[in-house]
Amino acid sequence: MSSSISDISLQRPTWAEISLDNIDSNFQAVQRMAPKSGVMAVVKADGYGHGAVVIAQELEKSGTAFLGIATAAEAAELMEAGIRIPIVVMGGISPAEIPLLRDYPFIPAVHNQEMLSALQQFGVGQDRRIKVHIKVDTGMGRLGMSMDDAAMAMMRSYSALEIEGLFTHFASADVPNDPYTKNQIQKFNEFVAQYGKGIRYKHAANSAAVLNYPEAHYDLVRPGLLLYGLSPMGGDGGLKPVLSLKSKITALRTIEPGETIGYSRNFKAERRSLIATIPIGYSDGLRRRLSNRLQVEVQGAMCRIVGNISMDLCMIDVTDIADRVHLYDTVTLIGPKTSAWDWANLLDSIPWEVLCLIGARVPRVYYRGDKMVDVYYP
Repeated sequence: MSSSISDISLQRPTWAEISLDNIDSNFQAVQRMAPKSGVMAVVKADGYGHGAVVIAQELEKSGTAFLGIATAAEAAELMEAGIRIPIVVMGGISPAEIPLLRDYPFIPAVHNQEMLSALQQFGVGQDRRIKVHIKVDTGMGRLGMSMDDAAMAMMRSYSALEIEGLFTHFASADVPNDPYTKNQIQKFNEFVAQYGKGIRYKHAANSAAVLNYPEAHYDLVRPGLLLYGLSPMGGDGGLKPVLSLKSKITALRTIEPGETIGYSRNFKAERRSLIATIPIGYSDGLRRRLSNRLQVEVQGAMCRIVGNISMDLCMIDVTDIADRVHLYDTVTLIGPKTSAWDWANLLDSIPWEVLCLIGARVPRVYYRGDKMVDVYYP
């Protein structure tokens, strides 16, 4: 929920800064990458940890044609916040969620014939037509109708449904010139040629395919990570990272050679060391596996986290900048010098996971230029 900007001063000094200017800049960059396609901006998982409502509001202003989310509950949250552009529930819905369509006219993605039949029955009972997007599984093997089942679905008549979209999803679009992805594109093209006549929207391209497979841009592209300023292939790809994660030093202490710190005593000082403590830990998304590995920025210098990261706190070796470090100095854990990709590489993970796991007690503070405009507490 949003709260007043003044409330941020009452929180412990750990927060994420979100640049709304960079969201808009990245959206415009995606439009230049796919100039003939509309955009379905993906804001699922609370906007990849950035706060779905504020990000969706910004993307609505930027001109996105659709929003893509994962669940009916996410769609309802956005609609209750006043979002008016179409919202596609890409993860589909369960039969128990169908009645939500009475109050929240989102667009369900449909992955099986049973859901098409259930939506048809509901639409007849409500005397209304329900828009749907049918997902065709061309090789992801996760959700979607088989090619044969989708063909049978397209040959049926549904008085209460409007099949507005056909789409698929790629398994390895982050690999340029990947034969498997090219085969998926060919399968989808053949299906659309045979069954897609009159369907308004065809879409397939996630962020990686926006970059690597322009032949798959179709009527809509579905960027996620690109909007948040990161490339699926590594780095920022010339985009502008949207999120910075920050904290402040709340303790400074000197330890002598041979002394240890933290749980399991897995850091032993080899020299007289100045150690800073900051109030962020694994419950906030700073994964324990980053202990003794991650470098963070303090006073323009890169300093290593030392000792085991605990639930609420971690420690940093600031010995090399002891002459200029102070209590309550800002520490940047994700920012210009340490990106979500840096975290991911250390964790043998991906930046999507890094961003989504930033914890609920870390307030998201929104900026337009240098001005703080909103605060969100997940």
